[in-house]
Amino acid sequence: MGETEEKEVKKNHGDKEEEHNKAEKADKKEKKKDKDKKDKNEDDKKGGGEEGEEGEKKSKKKDKKTKKEKNPEDKKDPEKLKMKLQKIEEKIQAMVLKKDEIVKLIHEAEQAKGSAVAVADAPPPTN
Repeated sequence: MGETEEKEVKKNHGDKEEEHNKAEKADKKEKKKDKDKKDKNEDDKKGGGEEGEEGEKKSKKKDKKTKKEKNPEDKKDPEKLKMKLQKIEEKIQAMVLKKDEIVKLIHEAEQAKGSAVAVADAPPPTN
């Protein structure tokens, strides 16, 4: 190989290495951004962080902007009212099922506790 060929090989190798380094740096930046976002979200959930109350105010403003504005005409539209009623009824049914399940669990727990107490209070068997 001549000198020019060796220089081209080294140059190509260097270019690949540079691209690889750039890709690694970009990955590191993305990971850092993701971590920063995650940390910020955790701080917001805890109510702390650098911004504190300012962050809460900003998030409330965002909520107001993203919240769907109510249309006064919806109260007059029977179809939309029926849909709302149906949604509410479905939620009520789901909650009733959860309630029944919890009542059943309470009843079972009380029975198990009662039978355990009854066994403990019973006199020892005699032979």
